[in-house]
Amino acid sequence: MTLLPTCHEVQSELTEYAEGALPLSRRLGIWLHLQLCRVCAAFLRGLEALPGLARTSLAPPPQAPDAAAEALARVQAELRKP
Repeated sequence: MTLLPTCHEVQSELTEYAEGALPLSRRLGIWLHLQLCRVCAAFLRGLEALPGLARTSLAPPPQAPDAAAEALARVQAELRKP
């Protein structure tokens, strides 16, 4: 294992790198690689964005505007008519 890891090595260890779970020498090698490789740096940015995207996608939807709620009530009332 060399100080400067390959793209494959970096991408397979990015989760551990982001969590600080790698030894200092390995973190340093990955950090150096990320300074030189735009592809792996973008991969890390995407990985770091995942928790925020998950929170956003799992958040409850905003409440419907009054006009939409009224339109829905009218449609439901029409559907209840015999």
